[in-house]
Amino acid sequence: MINQSSNNPRTVFRRGADDGFLMGIFLSVLFIALVNSIYSAIATAATVAMALAVPFLTFFFLRRSYRSDNCRSTFSALWLHGICIFFFGSLLMALTSYVYLRFINPSYITDVLRMAKEVYSAVGTDDAMEMVALMQKIEDSHMLPTGGQVAVEIIWTGVFTGSLLSMVVSAIVRAVTRPTPPPPPSNLQQF
Repeated sequence: MINQSSNNPRTVFRRGADDGFLMGIFLSVLFIALVNSIYSAIATAATVAMALAVPFLTFFFLRRSYRSDNCRSTFSALWLHGICIFFFGSLLMALTSYVYLRFINPSYITDVLRMAKEVYSAVGTDDAMEMVALMQKIEDSHMLPTGGQVAVEIIWTGVFTGSLLSMVVSAIVRAVTRPTPPPPPSNLQQF
C-alpha cells in the first residue's frame, strides 16, 4: 500500500486523492458538457467522447500507480486506489453540479422536464401521452430533484460505477503491465 520506490511514501488513499482531484476536474468538465448538450451538438459530442475516455483515464492512473510500486501492488490495493479516485472525483463533480443547479441555472431540471413533455406530446401516441401526464404530475407535485439531491446521487453513482470499473481495470492493469527495466549501468568507470 505504500510506494517504496520514492523518498516520500504515499498511501493508496493519498494517491487516490491526488488522482481523484484530476479525475474530478475531468468529470466536472464532463458535467458542464452534459448540461450544455441540450443546447449544442458540439457539447453532445464532447460528452460522449469524454464519457468514453473515463476507462482509459482510469487505466492510466492505475497503471502509473502499479508501475511506481514496481508492479508489486495487489489487486485489492489497485482496486481500492480506483475506488478512491472515483470517490474524490465524484465529490468534485457533485460540488460542480450543486453550484450549477443551485446558483447558475436553477431552472435547468424544470426546463429539461418541459422539453421532454414537448417531445412526447409531439409523438402523440397513447403511451407518449401517458408519459406527458406522468411528467406533468411530477412537476405539479414538486417532486423534481434539487441541486443537493442531484449532487448526492452523483456521489453514489460515481462511487458505485467507479468501483465496478476499477475492479475490471485493476485486473487488466495487473495482466498487461510489466515492470520498467532499470537503466543500464553507465560505462564511465575509469581505470
